[in-house]
Formats: sequence, C-alpha cells, structure tokens
Amino acid sequence: MSRSNDVTALEFGGPATYRIVVQGTVSEDWRRRLGDMEVIMSSPESAEPRTILQGRLRDQAALHGLLDTLYALHLPILEVARIANATRSPR
Repeated sequence: MSRSNDVTALEFGGPATYRIVVQGTVSEDWRRRLGDMEVIMSSPESAEPRTILQGRLRDQAALHGLLDTLYALHLPILEVARIANATRSPR
C-alpha cells in the first residue's frame, strides 16, 4: 500500500492552528478553560446556534483533549479543520 505525499507532509506532534465548529453555545465558565482559543458565537438564520473555536494548539494531543472537553459538554462537533498559516482575528 502506498502513501500519498499529502499524508507524509503532515506533522503529527507539532503545533498547528485549528478551527472547530460545534452546535450550541459555550458558557463563559468553559470559555476560560479552553485556553487561548478564540470563541466566536454564530447563529445562522434557520439553524441552531453554533460556536466556532479557533486557535493554535501545541500538538494533536492538545486537540484530542479539547475535543474530549467539547464531547463532555454534549456539544455536537460539526467540523474540525487544520488551518494553514492562519492568523487570529482582532477581538
């Protein structure tokens, strides 16, 4: 079985910027526990409220911990994306 070049180019343990979209809202108490993740509340006209988390994580273990936290909060995870060369938007 051969591997594609895209898979071998990814670093398993290095830092990366991620964008995670969940259905629902994250309370202020939990926002503080999410570290340096930027939290953006979004509410499309015809859907449930959504929360967008975006920020740099030190490695995939940190990503796994964050996803576990969101799961424990019973927030359905709609999207997880690694963002190349992303910069944080001003608050």
